Amino acid sequence: MRHFAWSAENEVFIAQIDAEHRNLFQTAEGLERSVEQNATPAETQRYLQALAVHMEDHFSHEEWLMQSVRYPLFGWHRQQHDTARRRLKLFLPLMEEGNVEAVNTFFEFLAGWLNDHTTVTDRMMAAFVRNYERAHAASALERWEARFEVSPTKRETIDPEQAGPVPDAVRLGHP
Repeated sequence: MRHFAWSAENEVFIAQIDAEHRNLFQTAEGLERSVEQNATPAETQRYLQALAVHMEDHFSHEEWLMQSVRYPLFGWHRQQHDTARRRLKLFLPLMEEGNVEAVNTFFEFLAGWLNDHTTVTDRMMAAFVRNYERAHAASALERWEARFEVSPTKRETIDPEQAGPVPDAVRLGHP
């Protein structure tokens, strides 16, 4: 039985996070496939190690992102990451020994956790991040326009040499 399948329901609509999530699902699927096909212990070990590395890299990235935008649910979100970290740490030695019951238990946990975490917790975080970016892009635009003190009734042409550089929020086309 396959536990790991990426779907549109797992999208959080932040390209980098979605790419990392797809990578986690693919690595977990590869691990599951290697166990089902009785791959060599070395191949299964490579998938286990890759999963551990991808999980930690991804969690660290998300945690940095949440801190950078002062996400108010950071502690709750990080607790969920810590739960996955603890489970991996607990099951990793058992899976490396080839304990089939441990492998199946871990797959059940990870499949449910990944789906729940991406579709609820990460979507909440991603919505906050997108709104934060929109709010700050808007305030940057407001500050930029205020520099020119343009009257609402009269729009003047501004000499680009006097205007200064275009802010990143404008140049990059942020909403």
